Amino acid sequence: MTPVLLVLVSFAASFGFGLVFRITGKDLFLAALGGALTRIVLILLSSVIAERFIYVMISALFASAYGELLASLTKDPSTYFIYPSIVPLIPGDLFYYSLTGAIRGNYTLFSQNAESCVLTLLGMSVGFVLSSTIAYYIRRAVFRRQRRP
Repeated sequence: MTPVLLVLVSFAASFGFGLVFRITGKDLFLAALGGALTRIVLILLSSVIAERFIYVMISALFASAYGELLASLTKDPSTYFIYPSIVPLIPGDLFYYSLTGAIRGNYTLFSQNAESCVLTLLGMSVGFVLSSTIAYYIRRAVFRRQRRP
């Protein structure tokens, strides 16, 4: 697939995921836009960084930061924007080929795809933990500033 088509498909997939979460109005468009932007970040980073873990981690960090930012601007839950934004990062194809390799006894196919799948999932997890930690400390600092007379 071409990068432009990947971005459009990511927008559509995130839009559909947003519908499942019953996101409406402009929030649905913003949630789908998060998926498209996350795909753009993923494409750009994967072209300059060789390590899957690193570029997926940074992409997840972007998706989570995007969700946190929009949540604070729209006063909606951050999950409205984070979950649809991470749809392009989900390694469904890698998982499928890992299981296909395991079932058919093709251990080369299994090991290559399983390793990439695990690195993707670990990168997503670390990216979210970093973003959540940063958001927590930012909120804490802002709350302290607002509380002081």
